[in-house]
Amino acid sequence: MKLDDPVTPAFASWDSYSKFARRVRFSSRYILGEEDRTFLQTVLATNRDRDVSLKKGMILYRAQRGVDMVDRTDDDGNWIGEDTWGYGAQRMKPLADRAREGRANPTGIPVLYVGSTIETAVSEVRPWVGAELSVAWCRLLRPLRTLDLSRGHGKSSFAGPIFRHVMGGTDPTPEEVEQAVWTDIDNAFSQPVTHADDRADYAPTQILAELFRSAGYDAIGYKSHFGDTEDRGGFNIAIFDPDAVEIASCAPFRVRSINVVAEQFDNGWARSSGGQ
Repeated sequence: MKLDDPVTPAFASWDSYSKFARRVRFSSRYILGEEDRTFLQTVLATNRDRDVSLKKGMILYRAQRGVDMVDRTDDDGNWIGEDTWGYGAQRMKPLADRAREGRANPTGIPVLYVGSTIETAVSEVRPWVGAELSVAWCRLLRPLRTLDLSRGHGKSSFAGPIFRHVMGGTDPTPEEVEQAVWTDIDNAFSQPVTHADDRADYAPTQILAELFRSAGYDAIGYKSHFGDTEDRGGFNIAIFDPDAVEIASCAPFRVRSINVVAEQFDNGWARSSGGQ
């Protein structure tokens, strides 16, 4: 069995990430075997030109479902209605001891998920038309070393030289294999996963996020399959230390519309006119 090689460095196969993901989902997650250890080491060894520095003072956005309703009273203390506000600063950050899992964190380890645009942040909470949300303006308190995981977004690793290789053509070069693996990693972080899923679909990206954090990154940035199109330029950013951000402001928002675009991507079937 050929292993990924962090010394060369080179991946053993164009689908090294897919094999890693299957193993940590269905076989072994907490005690990693040699295959998984060498894969992760090779990921770090092939990480090139993906560093981005987010500047101190930069504003990012975070959305949460729901708003605060505050009683309004007159000068005599009589109730005269309600005011709607965005959630308070504490509510807009994950709880330190009760953080829900996400693509970059397991349960109990807080990571702050923000967007580079309001639309990006709102789309990540999967809202419906008419939903009321709290949207916070989040200010960075220090520069953040960020890993750019957006390059392969929307692309396929099974294309070009990889497709020709699988169909019996020449072997891809190490550089083509490396590009295919990183394309799969980029897409894994943007792939939507619902809380209804009964498989550990977040496990591979959680392990990778912990790897990147251990390598000195403060955050990872990736594109989303929800909401934003490529030309809008929105990014999701997972910040490993929520204390690196202050909630500068928060306001209530209501979702007015959701743009859904669908197209057939494979074969369909239809009954004959005779009902057969």
